[in-house]
Amino acid sequence: MKAFELELRHIRYVVTAARFGSFRKASSRLGVRESTISRQVRNLEDGLGSSLFLRKRSGVSLTQAGSIFVEHAQAALNEIDRAVGDVGTIGRGRSGTVRVGLSSPLATGFLGELLIRFCQQHEAVQLEFVEGTHTQLFEDLERGNLDIAFMAAPLDTGSLATKRLWTEDVFVVLSENDALTKKSGIAWSDIRLKQFLVTEAAPGRDIEAFVFRHLSSIGYSPRIQRDRVSSQTLMQLVAIGRGISIASQSVAETSFPGITYRKLEGCALPFSAVWSTENDNPPFRRLLSLTAGQAATA
Repeated sequence: MKAFELELRHIRYVVTAARFGSFRKASSRLGVRESTISRQVRNLEDGLGSSLFLRKRSGVSLTQAGSIFVEHAQAALNEIDRAVGDVGTIGRGRSGTVRVGLSSPLATGFLGELLIRFCQQHEAVQLEFVEGTHTQLFEDLERGNLDIAFMAAPLDTGSLATKRLWTEDVFVVLSENDALTKKSGIAWSDIRLKQFLVTEAAPGRDIEAFVFRHLSSIGYSPRIQRDRVSSQTLMQLVAIGRGISIASQSVAETSFPGITYRKLEGCALPFSAVWSTENDNPPFRRLLSLTAGQAATA
C-alpha cells in the first residue's frame, strides 16, 4: 500500500479492534458501522499484503504481523494525540515561548512586577530575553526575532505598535568623591561641562542620544566618551573619576562601590512596550493583555 493511502482512521480501526478483540465492539466504541470497519481493515490488509487479524465467530485476534503493526500504530497515535494536545495548549497561550527585548534592567519596578505575575500565571511559557539598543530591538521586532520589547518611549515606531506604560526618574551617576554629591538634586546646567561616559553596548547609544538631545538644545555639544566595556566596568570608570553617566531609576536601584546617584531635576523618562501588530503568537498575546491591564491600574 502506498503511504499516502493509509489514513488515520484506518489505524484507529485496527488499534481499537485489537484492543476490544471485536469489530462489533470497535464499532460501538468509535461510532462507525461494523461493516465499514471490517471492510476498511480488509482493504488495509490487502494493501499491506498481510493479514492483521484472525477472524472467529467470537471476535478477532491479532496475527504476528498484526501485533507488530499495532505496536507501531499505537505509538504513532500517542504521538499524534500528544502533538494535538501541545498545539492546543500553545494556541490557548498556556505554553510556548515569548521573546522579550530590553533596553534597561528589569529591576523591581513595573516591568519586574509584570514578569513575575506573568510567570506565576503561565508557568509553562518560556521567556527568552535579549538586551539591545532601540535600533537593534526595532530590527528584531520587524524581522520577527522578538515578540515584544520594553524600552524608553521611542520617538518614531514606524509600522510597529506601541503603548506607554510607566515613567522613571533619571539619575546622574557620580563618583562618591565628586563635589556634586553634596547636592540633593542636579540640573542639566550643573553637568553640561562634564565628560559623559557611555558603553558601546546597550543602552549606551540610547544614553548618548538622550544626553545630546538635552544639552545640544541649549547651544552646547556635550563631551561624550564611548568605551567598549560592560555596564559594570563603566560604573567602575565613573567611580575612579573618569567622568559621569546617566541612568534610569531601575539602574539606580542597584548599588556599585564608589558610586553615588543624584536625581536629575525636571527630567523623567517614559517607557513603552513595542510590538508588531502582525504577531499572532498566543502566549505573547497573553503577555500583551496582562501588560495593558497592569498599565491601566498603575
